[in-house]
Amino acid sequence: MAVDGGHGGGNHPLRWTSPMSGFMLRRFVELIAGGVKTEKGFKEVHLNQVAKNCSEHFGLSIIGTQVYNHLRKWRARWVKISKLWDISGSLWDDNNYVISLEEENYLGHIKDHPKDVEYLNVPLENYVQMLAIFGSGIATEGMQ
Repeated sequence: MAVDGGHGGGNHPLRWTSPMSGFMLRRFVELIAGGVKTEKGFKEVHLNQVAKNCSEHFGLSIIGTQVYNHLRKWRARWVKISKLWDISGSLWDDNNYVISLEEENYLGHIKDHPKDVEYLNVPLENYVQMLAIFGSGIATEGMQ
């Protein structure tokens, strides 16, 4: 497979869309549900399998390294979300997967941490999949 990310020539980085991310994460959840052991991260064979699934589904050329790097991005999001749960005064909405802060706390936090705006007071994209993959410390050791 070419490393062009399906862009047709050249060495362009793969741009993961929201549907592509969701599809990829669901494939990893299926692997875990099927009994794949992930205490030391996902093995190369699993990364390549998910890359093949994504390639076939989206008609792109995706390789295991791209899947690995994208999974690392989602792990970093999980780590960030885990830290945000610990903010004083934060509330968790288990129905909508939202970490919320009262307006005054939210404004103060966002002023100091502007990048956290995508994680607070909004539904967390792919939360259920992240929980299944990273929630109990699985699939994280080999990811660093």
